[in-house]
Parts: sequence; C-alpha cells; structure tokens
Amino acid sequence: MNSPLIPATPAFDATGTPYSPEYGDVYHSADSGPGQARHVFLGGNELPARWAGARVFTIVETGFGIGLNFLATWQAWRADPVRPKRLHFVSIEKHPFAREGLATLHARYSELTSLAAELQAVWPLPLPGLHRLHFEDGRVTLTLAFGDIADVLSKLRLAADAIYLDGFAPDRNSEMWTSAVMKALARLARPGTTVATYTTARAVRDALAAAGFVPELRPGFGRKRQMLAARFSPSRPPRLALPVAPQWSERRAIVIGAGLAGAAVVERLAARGWAIELIERHAGPAAEASGMPAGSFHPQVSRDDSILSRLTRAGFLYALDRWRALEAAGHRLEWQRCGVLQVAKDARDEARMAATVRALVFPAGYLDFLPRASASSRAGVEMNAGGWWFPESGWMRPAELVAAQLAAARARGAIAIRTSTTAHALAREGDLWRVLAPEGAVIASAPVVVLANSHDAARLVPLGAPLKRVRGQLTLLPAGSLPSLRTVLAGLGHLVPAGNGAAVAGATYDFEDEDTAPSEEGNAGNLARLERLLPGSAAHLDPARLTGAVGFRCVAPDRLPLIGALPDIPATRVDPRALPRLHGLYGALGYASRGLTWAMLGGELVASAVEGEPLPLEGDLADAVDPARFALRRARRGGF
Repeated sequence: MNSPLIPATPAFDATGTPYSPEYGDVYHSADSGPGQARHVFLGGNELPARWAGARVFTIVETGFGIGLNFLATWQAWRADPVRPKRLHFVSIEKHPFAREGLATLHARYSELTSLAAELQAVWPLPLPGLHRLHFEDGRVTLTLAFGDIADVLSKLRLAADAIYLDGFAPDRNSEMWTSAVMKALARLARPGTTVATYTTARAVRDALAAAGFVPELRPGFGRKRQMLAARFSPSRPPRLALPVAPQWSERRAIVIGAGLAGAAVVERLAARGWAIELIERHAGPAAEASGMPAGSFHPQVSRDDSILSRLTRAGFLYALDRWRALEAAGHRLEWQRCGVLQVAKDARDEARMAATVRALVFPAGYLDFLPRASASSRAGVEMNAGGWWFPESGWMRPAELVAAQLAAARARGAIAIRTSTTAHALAREGDLWRVLAPEGAVIASAPVVVLANSHDAARLVPLGAPLKRVRGQLTLLPAGSLPSLRTVLAGLGHLVPAGNGAAVAGATYDFEDEDTAPSEEGNAGNLARLERLLPGSAAHLDPARLTGAVGFRCVAPDRLPLIGALPDIPATRVDPRALPRLHGLYGALGYASRGLTWAMLGGELVASAVEGEPLPLEGDLADAVDPARFALRRARRGGF
C-alpha cells in the first residue's frame, strides 16, 4: 500500500510568489511563472517547433505544482497552426492542491484565466493513481499521476517526446533529482527526446549524463543566469526498448458487441478520428446484460489498496468524468449519484470498515465511514448497521449509456452499425482482419478488430483462459415497496431505488444456468438478500408475484477484465518464452458485474493502445488486465 497523499495548501513568500512551507521553496521564478514556463520548459525543449505536424506528442513532467507549465503548453498548442493532432501531458505530483487552493493560486495569472478555469472545473480529488482529463474535445489530454515519483515513474507506460524537470530545487527536495529518477526517465525516452529544467546543479547534469542524456547549459530566465537542456542520445541501445507505436494502413476498426464494453470502445476510438463498424448479433444494442433495468456503480475498497481496489477506483473516477462530458455534449443519461452505502454484516465488520477508512485517509468526497445512525439518515430507512459511504456513487440504466456513447460516435460521422449479424469467424489477409459470416461471406474488414462480445469471444480466438458465463437475475419491487429509500444499498446483494418507492433488488450469481427467463426461485433469493440488507423490508413481498430481468455476466478466473492486445496462443505454444500478440486484434471482455465501473476506462485503454498513446493505467494495473496474462502464466510454468 502506498503512503496516503498529503495535499498542499496555498502559501506565498515575501514577494507574493506561491511557496511551499514543507520544502521551503517557491513554485516558480519570482520574475514570472508563465514566463519561466515558456522560456525554460517550452523553449528548452524547442517547442512548439519540435511538435510541428506530429500525430501524437507526449510530454512528461516531474512536479505539476500549480500547473503553470501545463497551462502555458496548452496555450502554445492552441496558438500553433501546425500543432500535433493530440497532445498528451503526463505530470507527477506528490502533494496536489485541492480545487479551491488551485483556484486561489491561478487567480494571479490573468493571461491563463480561461484555461485555468477549465482545468479547475474537472480537477480530481487527491487520490493516489492516474487521473486522465480531456480538453479541446480530447485533443489535449492531461494525465495526473498522484503519488511519490519513485513509485509512479516505474509504472508509467508511455514514450516521452519531451521532459519537464520541475521539482523543487535539488537542495530542497533531493528525491526528485536522483540518479534513479533520471534512469527511470531514460526508460521512457527514445533517441532525440529532450529535457529542460531551471536548475544547473552539477549533480543533476551528472545524473542525466549517466542515464544517456547529453546536457548543455543555456541562458536562464529572469535573474537566473543559466538553465539546463539535454537530449537523449544513449551510447548503446537500451536494454528494454520502448514499444513501437502501431502503424495502420487505414484508421478503420471493427468492434464486435454492442453492449457497455463495445459502446465505450466505439466512443473512445471515434473521439480519435477512427471510423468504426459495430457488429451486433441481436436486433439492437444493449440486448444482453447491458439491457438490465438498473446497475449500481461504486469502487471497491480494501485496507491494503489492492489491485482490484485501485482498478475499480481508476474506472469509477474516469467513468464519472466521461459521463459528465457526454451529458455536457447533449446526450441523455438516466442516472443518479444518490450515493451508495455498503452495509456492514455485523459489529465486527463495522469495526473493520471504520479502521480501513482511517488507514486509507481518502477524502470524504470519495469514501467515508458512517455509523448506524448516520447511515440510517443518509439512506432514509432504519439500518441495523453502518458501513462505507460512497457519496459520488449511485445507479444508472446501462442501455441509456450505450445509446449515448453510440450517439456521440454517430455525431462524429464515425460509426456504421450492423445488427442481427453474427460474426462467425475471423481471418487475417494481408494487413486486414476479415469478419466472416457463417456461410463464409465477408461481413466487414479493417486493420483493427476489438472483441467486446463477452464469453462469445472465445469462439472466435483462443484466449488462454476459460471465460465463464454466469447468470444474474434482478427482481423488480413495485412502487410503494420502499417509499423512503434514498440511496443504493450494497453488501450481500444490492438494492437500487428507482423512484415512486419502486426498487431493484439483486442479484443472483448462477453458474451452469442458461435460463433466460426470471424465476420464482431467483426472486426468492433476491428477497433473502434484501432481508439481510434491510431487515423487515421483504416480509410483505411474494416472490411468485414479482417480475424480474435476467442477464449473463462474463467472468475470468481471477474476476478481473481482459483489456488490450490479444495473445497469439498458437505462436506461444511454439515458443513459450515469447508472448506474441495478434496484430490489430484487441479485447474488452470479462467485466463481470462491474461493467459500469470498468467499461469507459476499458475503452480508453484499448484506444490508447491502438494509437500508441500513454496508457491511462499504471503498468501493474495494465498487466493485471492484460488478456495475455493467463497464457503468460502457463508459459512460465512450462507451456501449454
């Protein structure tokens, strides 16, 4: 588990320059913050000249601070007629400001007012991990990495074109300038990657040189006589070469499956200018589990902040941001952030949950512990126990989200939808994948295919792992059943308030059951779960008279999704030491009961991989959802 984040608070030195009492240093030159950003960091990296005409240009920064370097870079991008089509700015910050503090600091820089306001509007909570924010209709992307630089740098998956070294001075914050940090940056660099910083400390120059950079002194900014610039020019090829960005003959893709997973991939690829053919075997989108009447969304929490906890946090936060963006663009969503109360099973469980919240030190806007009385007040019903409170969580109708994402892609003129069409097989011909009908006819062809068709993907390509099909039944409680319930309840089941006192209770988890019709037995099981969540609430309900809905989850053996480039299993059998991928073939599968939480992030992860952009997840999380992980484990154990 990483150390809790300690947010920064606004402070100023005697000259009025933003200042850090913890490090005893200013955030920028007293002569001008924006001026320093333009001269040292943009100028030192020869920007904007070096990004001219690029499809994607990536900048890595050590020390986001108050964000002036990002804002100045964004401003320069806006003003440049030959700017890159997509600008990625990835910045590390151990002590992020809260939104209100950032607004106080930004008020001093009138030339950046409008851009600063856009940044403040989407500024994330101070939670560890990567936070991806999109601006300019996705053409400018800021990925904030909140955490300690030594931990974060090793987990970034990207290739940097330029690096801004902007930590506090080496004699005030030596951790930002170590040889290990420079070597970690070198692992993210390619020959020709540039570096710029205000400091000229000999130790920094030596550390850069030892990592393969060629440093040089240049005229400094304001009262500082010199600054430092460098270029990556290693004397021998790096031991671990950066992956080469994929090259495609055409920017066309086929997505198979029009549920939550597929719609998210479609929307994220469309935002990058791809043309997509969406193939769905049913008569319309969201016909299976994505068509269920309601689904709750909230992150997972654990005291050790496990892989699952970090992954659901990343998915949850990214989903909230993208859903708000869809609504702002005029697309209708049916959802409520009414909060989710995860109810403790007993007093011992209550104590464990309270201790977990104290240990994690997450902001109350993300997670809090509510004792029984407070939990009852929030929920609007009398609870037998307290539990975890997720104030930004709630429920959504998944089919509405699918429709909104497809409408967003359609608005870009980027999508053609083929319904009532079954993808029977895949075949590779030249640089194209062909999707074949049962009789062998070509349904569609493109350089890229994304399988988002749940467990049916295993029929089209070997995945190296069994995907289980698990039946889930929801029970619909009629109007007046729970008139005062105000929030989603979760625990050994879940309960979603649907308005007018109606609710949705669930859900069963049935293996080896292919029945698509709701059953009385399923309703009875859901009422038993409801009774454990809210004792006394199910006594007047007759399972034989209730209606329900059935969907089928796709579950991997480790309960984590499969997102990314698919493995070439036959080639792996030939050479177990290697793990080749099927070029142009990706998966977005196995979301189990967390489709709302994971689908948007999964779409962004696939689109980033297709484009060769920085990944929106830390490397260990990307590895945890890598579709090739099962094949890799088998290969390491001696083959298939």
